[in-house]
Amino acid sequence: MADVAWMPGSLFDNIDKFANSLGYQNAGIVMELSMISWKSPEERDAFIVSVTGQGAQGGTEKNYIKRNF
Repeated sequence: MADVAWMPGSLFDNIDKFANSLGYQNAGIVMELSMISWKSPEERDAFIVSVTGQGAQGGTEKNYIKRNF
């Protein structure tokens, strides 16, 4: 099984930020926005602020499970 590492701006990070910021009830738009190739996490977060009027919500690297295989 492949080991998936968390990285800022990764698909998993994007899903986390959009789902927590827009709400899980908006799963369709969360997935679409998460697949965009954002130039940086800061650009993504600025977009979230422009849409929601609030800062980006979501976890950080410390919240992700790390496995050593």
